[in-house]
Amino acid sequence: MRRTPWIGLALLLLLGLVPKYTSAEQMWSVEGAGDITSISAIEDGRVAIGSHGSKAVVFDQDGREQFGKEANNVVNAVDLLEDGLLLVASDDRHLYAYDGSGKTLWDIDMKRQVKSVSASDDGSVIAVTVQRNNDLLFINKENGEQSGSVPIGTSMKTAKVSGNGQWIVAATADQFLHLLDKDGKELRKFGAGGQIQSVALSDDGDTIVGTSDGKIELYDSDGKRLRSFGVRTTVSAVVFSRDGKNIGAADLAGNFYIFDRGGKELWETKDGQAGRAVEFSPDGKTLYAGTDDGRILKLDVSSVVAKAKSEARTRILLWALGVVVVAAVVLLILRSMKKRGKLGVFRDIWRAKWIYLALAPSFALIFAFLYFPAFSGLFHSLYKWQPGGKTTFIGLDNFKRMVHDPYVTKGLGNLVILIVTGLIKSIIPPLIVAELVYHLRSKKLQYGFRTAFTASMVIPGVAGLLIWQNFYDPNLGLFNNFLQLIGLGSWAHGWLGDPKTALWALIFIGFPFVGILQLLVFYAGLLSIPGELIESARMDGASLPRIIRSIHLPLLSGQFKFLIILGLIGIIQDFNGILIVTAGGPMDSTYVPALQMYYAATKFNDLGYASALGVSMFAVILVITVINLKLIKSAEE
Repeated sequence: MRRTPWIGLALLLLLGLVPKYTSAEQMWSVEGAGDITSISAIEDGRVAIGSHGSKAVVFDQDGREQFGKEANNVVNAVDLLEDGLLLVASDDRHLYAYDGSGKTLWDIDMKRQVKSVSASDDGSVIAVTVQRNNDLLFINKENGEQSGSVPIGTSMKTAKVSGNGQWIVAATADQFLHLLDKDGKELRKFGAGGQIQSVALSDDGDTIVGTSDGKIELYDSDGKRLRSFGVRTTVSAVVFSRDGKNIGAADLAGNFYIFDRGGKELWETKDGQAGRAVEFSPDGKTLYAGTDDGRILKLDVSSVVAKAKSEARTRILLWALGVVVVAAVVLLILRSMKKRGKLGVFRDIWRAKWIYLALAPSFALIFAFLYFPAFSGLFHSLYKWQPGGKTTFIGLDNFKRMVHDPYVTKGLGNLVILIVTGLIKSIIPPLIVAELVYHLRSKKLQYGFRTAFTASMVIPGVAGLLIWQNFYDPNLGLFNNFLQLIGLGSWAHGWLGDPKTALWALIFIGFPFVGILQLLVFYAGLLSIPGELIESARMDGASLPRIIRSIHLPLLSGQFKFLIILGLIGIIQDFNGILIVTAGGPMDSTYVPALQMYYAATKFNDLGYASALGVSMFAVILVITVINLKLIKSAEE
């Protein structure tokens, strides 16, 4: 029964986080089409495609070709209207219109390459962009003549008209989007987060943008960015479902996706080397996906979308149930406290409300910057996590990967050496110096030596590391020059460049290893020892070594415990010195797990694996700390 809450928590965390997969129900292909540049679908099931191979083709709902048309250059865009009229924009500088049987209604020479065409469902608004033109052009459906234009002010990449014809968005080469009403009046201008590759527009005026850095950005009709989420690589196409609740996307790695408006991935599949175009059927149950080899995939996503809606309802019910359970637990706790007469604690809290209020910002900041990142790392260690990109649940795979990671296994060996030598360095030299300063008879001399040692704290740690790095320089360094001076030039060495000596050279940094914090802790501990104990021991004939062994060391056990825990945490987590001096080299001779964590997070953007390394280090520190607390007993214990 005790495992039930944990199972429930796991269900709450995992429910709906793993994407669903599906496969193509049908696959159509157009010989010689090359890249599919655009897709358009209407209510009766007909689908039109445009291709890099200068072809525009219309299929019926069963994938049978109704008619095809050849342009004299790349077909950049097609738009199929609800009455069956097909608009075709081509790099041959022409804009074409065909009726439902494929008969040419009009053919207009636009004088420049036509980069995009988009229309409302009924064709009342048709917007066109042409190469090297800063104006958005409007076309009359009946005769193809230009009915107006709107100066945008910079070169445009594409434009989209909402299905209801109430909104128009123009995307420009300078990463801006211009939202217009149906009459061409500009309402908003807002910037995208990257180079715009594709845009789509809903009937509510919401805009989605696919960018070259793999981001999909959602904006409302006021130009406010609602959210941003990512795919694996450059977004080649985006589209809204007819109801605006779901978003389809394709990327240049050949992946096709469906997201909800919250940015949660509902589904994905991969086909081909590059995804080029996507389009929802009007009922939202089918996603048409165009590839780079002239294929159109007809993907049945109705079950995926329906399941996502069902899971959304289930999650709401689970959260509601969770709230009820928490409320019930709180009530039970209050009832128990009432029976035991403990409710008075709330009166005490109310009396001290201003103190708690003053403490609240500190607790909030501690939670935001300490506890939340820690829990986030624990959570994301179970995922293949790339912020702004795809996040996939992989369970314990990151931890299994650590076992086979040669850099981690090599780093663990180095870490054991660093722990042993680091504890010796951080305990013995500071203890010896603290004893020497403590036994100085002159108080002024004690103060002077304390000041002299602590003054070194003003030297930045990075500066100290760089100084030591210069000491080890094989040509100009102090160590090799000193060996030359005393006639031991044959011992001169590239200390940091030799895998056999690099780690020990790092360990030697900081000689004579008198840590100021450790020194002050030991010195404060010695000052806290009652003088009567020392005097009694001396009267009994105890020598100084016996006093240190039998009185000082036992009474400093609390300081030992504190410094050992602090030292272990610092050694296991620290990689700054290694990063600055050797960066883990030569080869992997100075690698440590913390450095691998840093590289995984910063160089390789593999934050899930980095989180797993961090969690593992936390577990090791926790175990060692518990053992240390159990083995070393302080004077109070």
